[in-house]
Parts: sequence; C-alpha cells; structure tokens
Amino acid sequence: MQRGQIFKRNGAWHLRFYRLEIVDGQQVRKRVCERLAGVSDEYRTARDLWPLADAKLAPINRGAGQPESGLTLSEFNTQYFLPYIVARKKPSTAKFYREVFSNHLQGPVGHIRLRDFTTRHAQEVLDGIRLTHQSLLRIKTGMSAIFSYAIRLGFIQGANPVRESKAEGLRNEPTKYAYSLKEIQHMLAKLGEPARTVVAVAAFAGLRESEIRGLQWADYVGSELYVRRSLWRRHIGETKTAESKGGVPVIPLLRRILDQHKQGNGSSTWIFAGEKKHFALNLDNLCRRDMKPKLGASWHGWHAFRRGLATNLFELGVPAEVVQTILRHANVSTTREHYIVLESKRAGARAMRKLGKVVGQWATNGQRVRPRKSGKHA
Repeated sequence: MQRGQIFKRNGAWHLRFYRLEIVDGQQVRKRVCERLAGVSDEYRTARDLWPLADAKLAPINRGAGQPESGLTLSEFNTQYFLPYIVARKKPSTAKFYREVFSNHLQGPVGHIRLRDFTTRHAQEVLDGIRLTHQSLLRIKTGMSAIFSYAIRLGFIQGANPVRESKAEGLRNEPTKYAYSLKEIQHMLAKLGEPARTVVAVAAFAGLRESEIRGLQWADYVGSELYVRRSLWRRHIGETKTAESKGGVPVIPLLRRILDQHKQGNGSSTWIFAGEKKHFALNLDNLCRRDMKPKLGASWHGWHAFRRGLATNLFELGVPAEVVQTILRHANVSTTREHYIVLESKRAGARAMRKLGKVVGQWATNGQRVRPRKSGKHA
C-alpha cells in the first residue's frame, strides 16, 4: 500500500505516486505526479491534503486501478472497442462507430486517457459540433458505447461519463417524406425494368432497401414475400431486428408485376440480380442510373416508400397496430411517430368535413340551430 508524496509547487499541492501503465502492450510501473488542490486557507499544510491523496490512491491500493485505464481513447478504440464491434455487429454498424470516432472524437478527445475522461469532455465534444440534434444524439450514442464497453471490461469504475452530457444541436424538423398512391402510379408508368418492379416491392410490401436487395426467388411464394436476410454492400446478414423477419402479404398488382419480372429474371438466385446475375443488384447504382434522371425532384429516396405504405394504409382506415405488423416493427409507437406521415392541413380538412356532415344532419333531423336574438332582452 502506498501513501505517495505530497509537495507544493507553483502555488498548488501535488501528489507523486506510482501507477501501472500500458506501454507498447506491456505493463510498466511509472512514477506520476498529479495536482491535488491550490494553496489556500483550507489547504495550508501537507497534512490538510491527506484526505484528497487517500481518495486518489484508494483505487490503486485496493487493486481497482487497472493499468488499462491509462489507455488513451484512441488506443482503447483501436485495440479493444472496434475489434469487439467488428466481431459481433453488422458491418454497417461497425462502419457507423468507425466514422463517429474518426470524424468527431479522434481530434478533440482521442488523446485523453480513459480514467481522466469526464462528462465535461463529452459535453465539449457535443457543443463543438454544429449538426442537427438527431446527428448529435448519434454521436453521443457512439461515444457512450465506448465507455460502456470499457466499464464492462473493468478498465474503469463508476458511471459512464457520457451519460449526463446533453446533445443540443441545431433544432430542425427532419423531413419525413411519404410517397402518395398517385406518385407511385406515376413511377410505375414512367420507369422501365428492373426499376419498376423494385418500386412496386418497395411501395406495396414496404421492405427496407437492404431487405429488397436480399430477396431471393425462394422467398416469393405468390401470396407472400418472406423477409429472411438483409444485404448491405456485399455483406449478407440477419434482418434489422427479430421482428423484421417474416412474411409480407402480396397484393394482386404486385403479384402480377413480380410474375412478369420472373419470366425474364428467374434464372438467377436473386429476385433483383446485378448485371452478371451472380449477386444482388446495387440499388444505389439503380438510383443514379434510373430514379434521379427520370423522376427528378419527385424522387425522395427509398425509405419514402416504406413511410408511404404506412401512411396510405392509415389513410385508408387501417389501424396503426395492423400497419405495424405489415412493416414488422417491434413497437406500434415507432409506426405512429416515424412512419405515418399526415399533412396537418389535409388531415385537418378531412376531419372538419366529417364534423360538417354530422352537424349538417341536425337540420334534416329537425334540430335546427336558431340564432340568438341580439339586444338587452336576448
């Protein structure tokens, strides 16, 4: 058990002690010096500083001060966190964490040691980035995940220092576009193959982009499309969630379009095969080649089809809970908050028309509303 050495320098009290560090992958016992407090009436002599010194040395003396806590954030991210993510998460998830660190954390806080990182450091990172509120929340998620893993490994003790930081950011309403049935009809009439069939699957089955790419002919049985895998770039993986895996009913129009598409493309394993037929079609290339040139400003991305299906079904009177099952969401709140997109003016006008019809029946039922007379005897 060490007590350390307390000494005064430049108007402040310091503590000199020994700590295990990781240097080039090896544990090394290093002599370090850290500031305890400024010289003041409260801290006049070295004896006044012993409670502070004991608190700082307590983790080391009880064996809780792991040498790995001396790793910088960059070292821990490279040596421990990213290998863990790559081994256990989807490639798209690994790409997210890799980009969050390299774009937003490496420069500002990559040099800070795990044990020295505080909530203030996390807050300074978030305050120094001028992005939307949602983007900052994603960065906070990435930063927090690093320290959660360090805590699980026992490298640092206590609460996650990122948890209490606050992501402010630029407040703006995210654009949540949903294709109307009229817009979908226009696309089906204007696009050629395979874009036309891709649009039909996206619009009438509500599949995600990665799920559309992952479709194989064995997944299509006429009355249903079974979602069994997702495809990101050239990585074949599981669906986004367990609830995402399952069958989606196929309406007659979509069935006719898929059957026509199969006549010329049934020899490939994939429903939407690339030019060489041995792998799935790249929808980003399809978008650049067909969607944007032919649809122009009316093109709002693939996810607008999924929102469109939710919104169109809801406007046709389908309950949100049923829409949830079709989109394969785990919670109906996700469907309501992020996928059913109703224009307030249009929805309000429909609601008032319904009210007008009810009120209009008063006259036919003999319940005329007579205006009140004006004047003091009214």
